[in-house]
Amino acid sequence: MMVSADRRAWSELELLRAVVLAGDQAALQEVSSRLARCVNFVLNQYGWFKVATVTMREEIIQESLVRLVERVQRGFDGVGAQFKTYVYRVVYSVTSSEAAQARKTVFLDQEVPRADGSSVPLRDLLLLEITPWLGRVIDPTDPIEGIARAEQAGRVVEALRELNVRDRELLRLFEVEGLSTREVARRMKLTEGNVSVILHRARDRMARAYLQTYARSPSGMDEEWISSLIERLPSDEAAALRIWWKDGGPVKEIARRLAMPEDRCRDLLERGKANLARLAEETPRAS
Repeated sequence: MMVSADRRAWSELELLRAVVLAGDQAALQEVSSRLARCVNFVLNQYGWFKVATVTMREEIIQESLVRLVERVQRGFDGVGAQFKTYVYRVVYSVTSSEAAQARKTVFLDQEVPRADGSSVPLRDLLLLEITPWLGRVIDPTDPIEGIARAEQAGRVVEALRELNVRDRELLRLFEVEGLSTREVARRMKLTEGNVSVILHRARDRMARAYLQTYARSPSGMDEEWISSLIERLPSDEAAALRIWWKDGGPVKEIARRLAMPEDRCRDLLERGKANLARLAEETPRAS
């Protein structure tokens, strides 16, 4: 379909308003073409073209278009020239994020030498779970650890299913895409303060859901088994985990009940959760 000359004379703001208000396909084609040129300019300007695949370029265009459409739907009070600057900022933001992820992917694909002279991709040397307290380095050449890795990944997926949509999306943006609090707040239309609070609660629920995968059986949930493992932890960790597992609640409340500073309580909870997860992995549960 040829884009008519009148569309080429329109500003980006006029084009997107036509897309939003009238579903104008000619306007959509023209604005997509301009976004493609802008993406190519940014990629070349900052030297990111080296990691830019065709698929990556298309994803940048689509994500930029989605953000711009959403902005027009919310209303844009400025003139066309101001919106053109806004378009560039959006394209730059999306492109820089995609380029950073691409560089990370290329880096993780690099081969790492082993003692026997062979090599493996760096990503195979790392086990990065969705929650920071589960992160650790393993040896993928060990068949026992390989089995454990596959089982643990399955448990993470199972635990994620127990979370609500908002928690899953928040964890994905932070732990997978690596976005900042400010960027996540913008994406999810929340304040930065709310994002921090919700993220803490999402990680907390993820930790509980993950541990519950070990306590679940065909006959139901055996939470007492987890409680028995908590008693095997160091006494200070056990004291904090005992309250967390039974009653939940914020760190502030658990710290108050234990009459200790919040920072110390937070540290005990994080270490305790990690140690509890390891105990759950290593301890057979009677059926």
